[in-house]
Amino acid sequence: MIFLGLVLLSCLQIACHDSGQGIVIKGDLQGGGDQLIRLVRIDNYEMVPMDSMRMRNGHFEFVLKAATDEEKDLLAQPMLYRLSLTEDNGLTTMARQGEDLHLVAEAANMIQTYRVTGGHEAMLIASLDSALTVFVQKTQPLWEEYQQNMDDDAVREKIEKQYNALVEQHTRFLHRFIEAHPTDMASYVAFYQSYNKRSFLNERKDFALLKKLTDNLSIQYPEHPYMLRMQQKIDFLQTQPYDTD
Repeated sequence: MIFLGLVLLSCLQIACHDSGQGIVIKGDLQGGGDQLIRLVRIDNYEMVPMDSMRMRNGHFEFVLKAATDEEKDLLAQPMLYRLSLTEDNGLTTMARQGEDLHLVAEAANMIQTYRVTGGHEAMLIASLDSALTVFVQKTQPLWEEYQQNMDDDAVREKIEKQYNALVEQHTRFLHRFIEAHPTDMASYVAFYQSYNKRSFLNERKDFALLKKLTDNLSIQYPEHPYMLRMQQKIDFLQTQPYDTD
């Protein structure tokens, strides 16, 4: 019996070790039914399809394991992964080897309703998405009012001031976020956060912040593909004069 117990314990230890070599991304989408959900990894230049499946009553579970040395290197580092039901309905999270993410959301609007546990970077990105959702909820009524008063210069000017104030408020939030998380990859996402094709931070205007962030992350992740690409961009930007006027 002692021998059997030792064998079972050994098997459990091996199973736990094996599970830590991959990534689990699972979740429950309210109203998701049996819809098809897709998972892709976001590389520097492309989205790499990873897997897809039919949900069961809104539940899904993806298990990512490495088959090559290159995939092992990528799994070992925090990478961006996108889950989507349609092209316009999805969310982007971040995961690395050994993490077991669990997401809950409403299937009708994943990005504005989701919560996540099980990964440090994933939870930081969720906080960024939550802040952006608040920004959108505040600016959407302003846009509707603006459209209804296209012929009233005074009203449009007032709305533009309110909108610009909200933009400045969210931009300050992103600055504080990056300063609070100088060695977290989520700060890279924060710098490039945008809404409706509008970026809050600018590579040239905020170059000092971008360079400091890239330097910090490059020390933390010297071979990370995102950081190798960012270092190339930093080197290019340093050769280009920037007119502050």
